[in-house]
Amino acid sequence: MEIYSSAQSKTKAEKPRQIFYSRTRLILGVIIWILASAFFGTLTSRAGSATGAMAAGAVFTLLALWMLYNCIRGLTRLDKPVLVISREGIQFDDGVLIHWEDMTANTYLDQSYVGIPVYRAIEIKTTLAKPKRKHVRVSALEVGSDEYLEICDHYSRYAR
Repeated sequence: MEIYSSAQSKTKAEKPRQIFYSRTRLILGVIIWILASAFFGTLTSRAGSATGAMAAGAVFTLLALWMLYNCIRGLTRLDKPVLVISREGIQFDDGVLIHWEDMTANTYLDQSYVGIPVYRAIEIKTTLAKPKRKHVRVSALEVGSDEYLEICDHYSRYAR
C-alpha cells in the first residue's frame, strides 16, 4: 500500500540532510572538561606519597584531558557535516556510505546514569563484508535521538 506524501515532502526528500556538531554543546563540553581536568589534576598532585591514589587520579586526569581534546577537535570541524542522510543512505564524515538496503539495524544508543547522560552513539549494522558495523559517538550533534530516527525513517521510506 502506497503512503500518501505531499509534493513538498517529496521535494524535501530529494535534498540530503546534513547533520553537524552543535557549537553550544562543544563549548559547554570544553568548559566542563577543563574544570574536570583541573579538579582531577589537583587531586593527583595532593595525593602525596599514596601511590594508588596518585595513579587513580592520573588516570581520571588523562581521561578528562582526552575528552577535552575531543571537544576542541570537534570545534575545529564545525563546517564539515558529521552525517549526511539522503535517499541513498547514511554517509559518515570519513566518507563511508551505507545504503538503506545494506542496513540490518540502525540504533541510537542513549545511556545515562542517574539522569546524567553518559554515552550517546549511533550504531549501524550492515550486511556488507566491510564495515559489518559502523559506530559514531554523537553526544555533541545538533539532533537528538527522536529527530535522528525520524529523519532516517523519512529518507529510507523514499529509498524503497
